[in-house]
Amino acid sequence: MNDSLWQKIQNFDFDYPLSEYGFTTRLARENSWTLNFTKDAVLEYKKFMYLAATADAMVSPSEIVDVVWHQHLIFSQSYNEFCNLIGKRIEHVPSTHNREDYEKFAQAKERTKKLYVNEFGEQPEQYWNFSNIYAPLALEKAKYKIRTFVLLGILGVLLALAPFYFALRNIYQYLDNPLFVVWYIILSIAIFGYLEIQNRRRLEEYVKTANRNSFIFDLTALELVYLKTRRLHNVIHGYVSKMVQQDKLDIQSDYSFTRDLGYGITSPQKYVVFETIKNYNRLGYPELLGRLLEKSVFSNIGSSLNAFKKYFIKSKVFSRIFYFNFYVLATMLLLGLVRLITGLQRDKPVTIISVVLIVFLALIVFYLIRLTTLMTSVTIPKTYENEIVPNSTGRTEWEWSYFLNGSTVLTSSLIPVVLMMERNN
Repeated sequence: MNDSLWQKIQNFDFDYPLSEYGFTTRLARENSWTLNFTKDAVLEYKKFMYLAATADAMVSPSEIVDVVWHQHLIFSQSYNEFCNLIGKRIEHVPSTHNREDYEKFAQAKERTKKLYVNEFGEQPEQYWNFSNIYAPLALEKAKYKIRTFVLLGILGVLLALAPFYFALRNIYQYLDNPLFVVWYIILSIAIFGYLEIQNRRRLEEYVKTANRNSFIFDLTALELVYLKTRRLHNVIHGYVSKMVQQDKLDIQSDYSFTRDLGYGITSPQKYVVFETIKNYNRLGYPELLGRLLEKSVFSNIGSSLNAFKKYFIKSKVFSRIFYFNFYVLATMLLLGLVRLITGLQRDKPVTIISVVLIVFLALIVFYLIRLTTLMTSVTIPKTYENEIVPNSTGRTEWEWSYFLNGSTVLTSSLIPVVLMMERNN
């Protein structure tokens, strides 16, 4: 290996000079990539460009590396500087998809793999063997979208009402109303408890069998804070708290912020915080937070993880869980509706059962909506808490303490500001 050249390539900063919407921020934004996936995809691109600079024949990028390459070409000044650094102009050659090109690119792909193994070891499969960030999860798409299934399910409930009525009307004549309502409530609580246990178990089983090289096992602590709390506010609290702890930000008596002008900015996140404070003299924290929430460097965290949630709920794995929940809860609802109809026919008081059914229907809606977030807000964070963090020696930084212990880890000077803001909201 040409150690000198590789060191230069490693040290090349695609985000220099720092800006609000720089290279890695834009790359993550446009592809819904997580922080670590973006960082490592850039590293793999650097490795590929090293091979392109040192190889005496054509090499070929993976689909993910090619995404980074296309992004870099848009940043023309950076790309020109990078090519000057490696001493070779690397031209992007698109395939025309004819037979000759297919064979040429197939040979280049095999050559790239051999060169990579010789220089860097085995290729990380999540960046070289898959077409996108989700592919390693092997999630087959469901036949129906959840929204379509729900509409069909509602129609099915209406159609099933008549058969349920004729099957149960004679039985219900012998059931006293107070006793039926009591047992209906008890059974409903038991059903919700059973479904919750089953849902968590099935999602945990999927995570245990998922490809460990997938991005869901390489999230940052602050991304997990977002998943756990579903509030981007808490992510920004963490960033700002760390900068206060490092004496880079000062909190004034009126809860406004000032910055250390001599501090060297080293990341896009810190740059955005500093520039926001610089542009607005003595900015109060609620206003600072509001402006930071709009910045792509922070909103990317929510965007990438929300994109995964949408991707997961379209999968067969989730759909089967959702269908089962819907069928069970719909059956319970039908049992109650038939009781209501028979009561009306017999001129019985139905106020209590009506109220119970309204509450039960509201709980069904809430529960099914919550089910769509269970994987991201509960299963993945619990996997990190119970398995990944305890078995890793490199996860002791403040971010991981914040993820595990919550707001108690925030710097003591920031906690009153956050509490004041939350009370005002």
